[in-house]
Amino acid sequence: MQLVLEKPDEYKLSHVNQDNLWKKLIADLFEDFLLFFLPDLHAEVDFSKQVEFLQQELFKEIIEYRQGRKVADQIAKVHLKSGKEQWILVHTEIQAVDEVHFAKRMFEYFYRINDRYGKKIVAIAIFTNKSTKSTNQYHDKYFGTEITYTFNKYVVSDFDEEELKKSPKLFSKALLASIYLNQTKNEMSHRSAYKRALLREVWLLSNGERAEIRALLYFIDYLLKLPKSMSEQLVRDVKDEVKREGEILNLYKEDLPPTLAAVLELERQEGFEQGIEQGIKQTIKQIISGLIETGADDEWIAKVSKLPVIKIKEIREELK
Repeated sequence: MQLVLEKPDEYKLSHVNQDNLWKKLIADLFEDFLLFFLPDLHAEVDFSKQVEFLQQELFKEIIEYRQGRKVADQIAKVHLKSGKEQWILVHTEIQAVDEVHFAKRMFEYFYRINDRYGKKIVAIAIFTNKSTKSTNQYHDKYFGTEITYTFNKYVVSDFDEEELKKSPKLFSKALLASIYLNQTKNEMSHRSAYKRALLREVWLLSNGERAEIRALLYFIDYLLKLPKSMSEQLVRDVKDEVKREGEILNLYKEDLPPTLAAVLELERQEGFEQGIEQGIKQTIKQIISGLIETGADDEWIAKVSKLPVIKIKEIREELK
């Protein structure tokens, strides 16, 4: 049976655009994102008012585009409970190699936004590589002129894996997926095991909106990509778990990432094949029943039907 695990658009298992994955997840889980990284600010935001992610044209005006950079920047405009507007610059660093002038670039983002729009900025930099020498502070001093700019900086590998597993916050699962990605660069079998466990944990979550759970499932599925043969085996393994746990994936059947969509498709195909097999068996049984009613003996029926005599006798007993 052929399993199809690919889907069009930006989500191709053969080529994962990590910056787009992070950018989409941050937008889809922004409230939980803020709760995870800046709980004090989260407490001040009025989430009854829609969060607005400012258009890409705004970035082109304030941030110099650099060809080939792997970053996922978001500027979110939120409303505080005090009634004021707050802009939040979220900069997720995907690059594997440290950038010497990263802190300076963060400062440039800050002053360009502040100069052009006069908005206060909360800046967050998240490094998804294993380690970084980049600091969270830019300092410049020259003949009595001095400036220091400090921003929030997080490195995924600095988070404790066990604490993330215990955390009820949805975004902890995204960080776990990123940690597993770094841990399994050359260990696809381990990655498959991590992916299977994490997908199962997420689809069983009860503390998130369905759209948030779906966003996490997509993120994990595409970030932890596997070779085709291992993806197909993962589908079969997950299918067995789904059978034991009921119809839970059907809650998301209208829009599932490839691995889980393939699980439901495999179930559908197997159910169809089982139905055909059952129908054939029922037809054969009806034919044999008809032969018995005509008075044919068991040995003759067994010979023409290619069935064991004992099976013919069982059908004869059922007709009594």
